[in-house]
Amino acid sequence: MLNGYDTSLDNRLEQAELAEMELAKLSPLAAEAPQLREAKAKANLEAERHTKKSTAMEEARKAADSATEMQKLVPEFLSVAAKAVKELYSVLREIDGSRQSATKALTIVDRVDYDVELEDGEARELAADRDPRGLAYALAAHHGDNKIHQLLDGLDPEFSYLRDCYMDEPLQRDLANFVVSHAVQKSHATAPKAEQKPAAPPGG
Repeated sequence: MLNGYDTSLDNRLEQAELAEMELAKLSPLAAEAPQLREAKAKANLEAERHTKKSTAMEEARKAADSATEMQKLVPEFLSVAAKAVKELYSVLREIDGSRQSATKALTIVDRVDYDVELEDGEARELAADRDPRGLAYALAAHHGDNKIHQLLDGLDPEFSYLRDCYMDEPLQRDLANFVVSHAVQKSHATAPKAEQKPAAPPGG
C-alpha cells in the first residue's frame, strides 16, 4: 500500500465488474430456465407417449394378424362340426321315431289290458249282483298315458337319449341338449338324469 492506497480494492472491483458482466450475460438465459424445463418435460412426455402408442399399435397389429390367420380355419371346422351335428341329429331322430313306434305299440297293449280287466271286472261285479257301470272309470285311472310310459320305461329302465355321454364339459352338454331339444318330440325329450353317472371324457 502506497500513501495509504489499498490496491486490493481495485482487484475486488475488477472481479466484481467481471462477475457483473457475466451475470448480465447469463440473466436472460437463466430467465429461460423455467420455460426450458417445461419444454423438456413436454418433449419427454411426448416421446414416452409415442413409444407407448407405437408399442401398443405393434401388439395390436400382431394380434389382429394372428386372428386373421386363425379365422381361416373356421370354415373347415364349422363344416366338420355342422356335419357331426347333423349326423347326431339324424341318429336322435331315428331313436325318437323308434320310441314313438314303441309307444304306439304299447298303447295297443294297454288297451288290451284295459279291455280284459274291464270284462273280468264286470263279470265279477255282475256275479256279485253289483252295478258295473262305474268300473270303467275306475280302471281308466290306471291306464292311458301314465301306464304307457311305465310300460315303455319297463322295457329299458335306464334309457336316456344321452346315456353314456360325457356331460361334465359345459359346452358339450349345452350342444347335446340343444340337438336333443330339436330332434326329439318334447313329450319324449328329457334332460340327462341328475343321478346318471357321467361317462368318461372321450380319450380319457
